[in-house]
Amino acid sequence: MQEGQGDLWVKRPNLFNWHMTQPDESILVSDGKTLWFYNPFVEQATATWLKDATGNTPFMLIARNQSSDWQQYNIKQNGDDFVLTPKASNGNLKQFTINVGRDGTIHQFSAVEQDDQRSSYQLKSQQNGTVDAAKFTFTPPQGVTVDDQRK
Repeated sequence: MQEGQGDLWVKRPNLFNWHMTQPDESILVSDGKTLWFYNPFVEQATATWLKDATGNTPFMLIARNQSSDWQQYNIKQNGDDFVLTPKASNGNLKQFTINVGRDGTIHQFSAVEQDDQRSSYQLKSQQNGTVDAAKFTFTPPQGVTVDDQRK
C-alpha cells in the first residue's frame, strides 16, 4: 500500500485544488472551466475542459456534484458509508465508497477499479469557511511544457 499526503480545497460546484505533496508532488486544479494537471517532476502541465472530465471518477463525483453523474450509480447506504457501483460496466471504476458524517462532512472516500486496484483517501484537519479564489487558478510555471487538450 502506498500512502500520500497533500492539501485539498473544494468550492462546489466545480472549483477545487488538490495538491499532493507525498510520495510525489502533483497538482490538480479546476477553475470551473479548465482542469489543470501539473507534475513538477516531469515539468509538464496538461489542460483539459472540465466538462469533458469523466464523471465516473470518485473525486469528480464529489467536486462536481451533478445529479446526472450520480444517476449513473446504484447507491447503498450502510451507516455513514455510501457504496456506489456503476450501472454501466464500461468504465474503470468497480466500486466507490464515501464516508459522510452526520454533519455532512466527507471523512473518507475510496475507489476499487476493475483490476481490483484500490485507492483510499482520508480527509483530515478539515476547515469550513471561505477559500481564497486564487486557490482555484493555475498558471503554468515558466519553462514548463504545456499540453493543451482544450482544442
